[in-house]
Amino acid sequence: MDELIRNASLARRLAIGDRRTVGDAPSVADEVSADRGKLAELVGCLFDRNASVRMRAADALERVSRGNPGWLDPYVEHLLTDAVAIEQAEVRWHLAQIVPRLTMTEEQRHRAAVLLADWFENSPSRIVQTSALQAVVDLAESDAGLRATSAEMLGRAMRSGVPSLAARARRILKPFEVDEATLTAALVREQTGLTLTILPDRLAVAQLPPGSGLPDWLDWTDPLVGATRTGEELSILCREDRVPEGVKAERGWRAFRVEGVVDFTLFGILARIAVPLAQAHLPIFAISTYNTDYVLVRADDLDKAADVLALSCTVKR
Repeated sequence: MDELIRNASLARRLAIGDRRTVGDAPSVADEVSADRGKLAELVGCLFDRNASVRMRAADALERVSRGNPGWLDPYVEHLLTDAVAIEQAEVRWHLAQIVPRLTMTEEQRHRAAVLLADWFENSPSRIVQTSALQAVVDLAESDAGLRATSAEMLGRAMRSGVPSLAARARRILKPFEVDEATLTAALVREQTGLTLTILPDRLAVAQLPPGSGLPDWLDWTDPLVGATRTGEELSILCREDRVPEGVKAERGWRAFRVEGVVDFTLFGILARIAVPLAQAHLPIFAISTYNTDYVLVRADDLDKAADVLALSCTVKR
């Protein structure tokens, strides 16, 4: 009988047993780990019509990825697009464990973080929420651009009143000797809420050669003007109508300004704006000054962006 089971298709084997058990997932994982040629079949089982097969396939893939993390790299896009669309909780919490082990581009990591942040905020499953929190923290270890997001999620977890989330956050923070009071103080702006003001002007980001001087068409009395020089370019942010025709520029931007003075010790401010906009598939351009932060969106997206941000911030239109 054991030999017959081993010779059956992976989907048939994963279908056997009560859904409350892992079934044959451990032995399937061992078999695939010993024969990489069966990996594609196991990935395909994620999309089986049988919920038990999907659940155990995700379990088996997570087990395979522990010892062979690079094996799933060819399936990164497949996992970040098709697999994450599966709403089954058992699949999602295993995917959350798998994602940090994948070799991804910066864009893919940030896309994954947006998805995981959404699961953390909205999943009815505490296991999915906890797994998503851990996954974003793991991603942030190798991507400084995600540290603000992970810090904000940790703060939310510790103040959530959900024992499993708070316990996981404390466990993550323990090696860094960060207690709840310290984290709460650092995230005080998040507690009180952000106020955003929409600036009136249409803006443009122009690019000039690196050796250029500041152009005479700039007016430093405008509400928002910026110039940044690197070895490759001189980048100018200003009112759209200031930029002459023929100058290379991205036109048609509008800006949200974070009201008040943002203390340098605070973190997670931009994440509170960027994450919901990313979830709404709205591109942004962010800049910071000594006092505060500005987030630019396409002028055509302004109303939608304001509606999205109004769910968590006060937006002055």
